[in-house]
Amino acid sequence: MNRKSFETYLYRDNKDGSGKASSYLKALEWLHKMLQIEAYGFEDALDLWSVHSVERLIALRERVLEEQKKGSGSPWVDPSIAQSYLAKGHCSAALTQLIEFLPEYEHSQKALEIFRNHQGDESSLVEKLNRLEPEIPSDAVHDPNSKDGRDRLREVKTRLGQKAFREVIMEIYQNRCGLTGLGLPALNRASHIIPWAESKDTRMDPRNGISLSATYDAAFDRHLITFDEEYRLVLSTEIKERVTGEVWKTFFGAYEGQRLHLPPRYQPSQKYLAVHREQI
Repeated sequence: MNRKSFETYLYRDNKDGSGKASSYLKALEWLHKMLQIEAYGFEDALDLWSVHSVERLIALRERVLEEQKKGSGSPWVDPSIAQSYLAKGHCSAALTQLIEFLPEYEHSQKALEIFRNHQGDESSLVEKLNRLEPEIPSDAVHDPNSKDGRDRLREVKTRLGQKAFREVIMEIYQNRCGLTGLGLPALNRASHIIPWAESKDTRMDPRNGISLSATYDAAFDRHLITFDEEYRLVLSTEIKERVTGEVWKTFFGAYEGQRLHLPPRYQPSQKYLAVHREQI
């Protein structure tokens, strides 16, 4: 686990102007200082990025909540530390985010390892990735036999699978948007050509993905744009009729007919794109 990946994870889902992502990152920095004052047996968590156990992070969150209840009686309440981060629950909330992130990160790393070490043809890689089962944290589903438990299990598996797929696509496209070349990972998405819910066989197929920055990912997902047999951008009639002025010129007109920057391997499948084109 590393801080940069967690930071990307936070900012990817950060609501504009909420400040939560930066607040959580700062809270973990303050937590490091708190543990330096009194570790309570969590010396192994002084470097949070070296912790690879969800259970250990959950135990640390319980300790944080206990110290929060103590108020000024906690040794963590120190003049050198911004007290609001503990008192207002920012530290425990940041750990909750880290607990959710860790299984996702570990599963993604396994998918990347399979991808990087694969020596066979492209189809055999898909088979390997489809066989990869995520490890679900024990606290994620309280009653897996109940309807709510099964639904939650399905949601967690989907989330972990989609994040692993994203990491593989980002690696293939070197963290750049295939259309604009934008190299900001927090703003780029792994666009499925055939939607996740429509086919199990294509879910983890790298040829079913394109790295697109957020605006184009949303347009592609809603079939407002697509790519032709030469991988050139095609705009829908709706885009042409509804989007005008500088927005049209900057975001769409400037790229109409432009060819995707294709990776050397695992290029988008024209078989899948043909299905996508039918819906524009």
